[in-house]
Amino acid sequence: MTEPSDRSTGLADRELTDSDVDEFSRACNLIYSLMHRNRSTLAAARLGSGELSDSQLSIVNPLAERGPMAVGQLAEQARVSQPTATRALKQLEASGIVTRTRVPGDDRTVLVSLTPRGTLAWQSAVEQMRAFQRLALEHIAPERRAGLVEALSELAQAIDQTS
Repeated sequence: MTEPSDRSTGLADRELTDSDVDEFSRACNLIYSLMHRNRSTLAAARLGSGELSDSQLSIVNPLAERGPMAVGQLAEQARVSQPTATRALKQLEASGIVTRTRVPGDDRTVLVSLTPRGTLAWQSAVEQMRAFQRLALEHIAPERRAGLVEALSELAQAIDQTS
């Protein structure tokens, strides 16, 4: 990551104005709106084929990326409350996407794992999203892609630190 004083835009060298913030807000709101619309469209297509909804995908992602974990840890990784995770896991378990098992010797801890069906559903959702993201990224000039990814990563970190 670059330090604010290293940016070549010159914006870091002056105070932010209301106009700067308004322009930033409009761009962020547009991106959020478009991404939400597109994720909803992809999720609706997945649901029509019996696949994962967008909210289910957010629960399944940590399991696919990190392996089996306790419900509390999964809720934290998915950035949802534990009751929300528990409700989602009941549906996912009924659909054969995950299994929940008690840890031997610790009746309080339940480990959640993806089933083979869950792994296939996750892979399908990821492939669909990747294809869509590839189409969007192809509209960005190759020489600007790395900078865009860096800026988005920096924005995500800033949002995370201020929320």
